[in-house]
Amino acid sequence: MRSRYTAFCRKDVDYLIATHHPDKRTDNEQKRLAIANSMKNTSWLGLNIIDASQGKKTDKIAYVEFMAVFQTDKIQQLHERSKFIKIAGKWLYLEGEVLPDLIPKRNDDCWCGSGKKYKKCHGE
Repeated sequence: MRSRYTAFCRKDVDYLIATHHPDKRTDNEQKRLAIANSMKNTSWLGLNIIDASQGKKTDKIAYVEFMAVFQTDKIQQLHERSKFIKIAGKWLYLEGEVLPDLIPKRNDDCWCGSGKKYKKCHGE
């Protein structure tokens, strides 16, 4: 999971495709360009792993819930529960379920990483 986040940060399209499950992988130039173009205007600002289930050496399936902060024209969050399957000793991304945005309590730090309280930042 963290390595895929790093690949998004570094705009490493080849790694993202290589770590996608073969059943979901589209390895053609048009798809590669679409991914690269979507990354051009995206900056990844932070990753918070909320929960990870399974994923031990003997497991074949793992789930990771995370919240990633990114910026395109504005700062946004992606809250997802991802499913990974282990093939030949490597964890491959199969699919993800996008979850509702995480909303902190008013006096908690804002999810965007600004250092401000939520009520003075994205909670206004």
